[in-house]
Amino acid sequence: MTTTDQPVPVPVRADRAAGVVLASACGDALGAGYEFGPPLGADTPVLMKGGGSFGWKPGEWTDDTQMALAILTPLAEGGPRLESIEAGFRAWYASDPADVGNQTRAVLGQSGPLAEVAAAHLTSKPGSAGNGSLMRTGPVALAHPGDPEAIAELARAISALTHPGDDCEDACVLWSVAIDHTIHHAPDSRHHWDWADAVRAGLVHLPDDRRSRWEALIDEAATAEPVDFHRNNGWVVNAFQAALAAACATPVPHGDRPGDHLRLALERAVRGGSDTDTVAAIAGALLGARWGATAVPFSWRRLLRGHRVYGEPTLDAADLERMARRAFNGGRPGAQDWPGVAKLVDYYQTHFADRPRRTTIGGVDFGNVHALAEAFDDGVDTVISLCRMGTDDVPTGVEHHVIGLLDTTEAENPNLVLLLAEVVDGIAALKAEGRHVFVHCVQAQNRTPTVAAAWLVHEGATPDDAVSEAARLLNRPKPFLISAVHKSVSG
Repeated sequence: MTTTDQPVPVPVRADRAAGVVLASACGDALGAGYEFGPPLGADTPVLMKGGGSFGWKPGEWTDDTQMALAILTPLAEGGPRLESIEAGFRAWYASDPADVGNQTRAVLGQSGPLAEVAAAHLTSKPGSAGNGSLMRTGPVALAHPGDPEAIAELARAISALTHPGDDCEDACVLWSVAIDHTIHHAPDSRHHWDWADAVRAGLVHLPDDRRSRWEALIDEAATAEPVDFHRNNGWVVNAFQAALAAACATPVPHGDRPGDHLRLALERAVRGGSDTDTVAAIAGALLGARWGATAVPFSWRRLLRGHRVYGEPTLDAADLERMARRAFNGGRPGAQDWPGVAKLVDYYQTHFADRPRRTTIGGVDFGNVHALAEAFDDGVDTVISLCRMGTDDVPTGVEHHVIGLLDTTEAENPNLVLLLAEVVDGIAALKAEGRHVFVHCVQAQNRTPTVAAAWLVHEGATPDDAVSEAARLLNRPKPFLISAVHKSVSG
């Protein structure tokens, strides 16, 4: 395994933590339309199309993410309390969800403390070992950053609420510890990361007499394909192996967009067939820990949404990212009470005073945060924010995306070229739909002119001309951002 000799930058770790939840939910929604279907050929497109056995909407996540949210919610609010997680499972089940796994239903359908009910169920059906606890374990890795022993203990306890037994609990321990290990030790995106070694990092947290078996299972998955385990990937061991195989078997793209491995590996997981949403959700949690939320395709972000508890307001990608970041920070917000603060525009206007600046480039509006009000007055219906924003800074009914592009250093932007490409492709799709798009950061000094230049390249300009035009209309970005615009041409 290649690990970084330097501490992973704080913004990268936070991006990876958000990626754990976001990529898992995307894998879930991607696989939902193919659940219980046969394996797909390597050239078959995999789309976030919805449908499937339960009639999911395009981009809608399933019970995998719904149950993960019962774990994530108390973490985002300040602590991994088992009683809160148990209450979350109960509330979700009581809301009559569209899909509930057999073992989960057998436990949640009875009264009494869940761990006791689940243990009794295992006694009556000793072969029960479904994948229903592994599919939701991603958030557990965010509960105790950098403390694998505490993560292992919590993963085992949460699994036991519905899925006790060696296989289920061990799989959750290994996967949760691997996620934390990856967040903290994977090198930057230019260097190799051994997925199987990351999972092996958790073997020390299993009883001695079970380690060799799991090591053999990991070795088998590391040289296999997801389809090799499709016949029984509802069993936790096969689901575990299929998810690991998806990460290991998918080549990391050469060039400046290695983070596209996240998308390719999730598509590969779905092509394996059978329990596609769960295998892809499991894989997504580990893939997101390596590549981060900034590697998640913009088109998936736009579609992604679903329930925590039926009857409550629908959540979307921004909600998941906000909760994941807070969970990773012990339930606390960071500076300016972000993420989760209602308003940040007032803070920007006070601390970064400027006149409203907005210009149209290639049919798209670009500017600073101070121009938001006038943009709404002019009919802007889609906002792409390249800076932190409050939850209420953009009116209801206006499509809003917050993109993790930083103007600090190249090292703190692990997917810079890929992110630019995704944003620009997203702008093109929005424009094709007839939407009025406004792209902004705080002062339009670095991030906004970078995206504006990338947009001009997309529209046919040379990188040099694009940067010059963006500099003339807005500002000249930092050299590392200009370099990314040049690299975006070749992909």
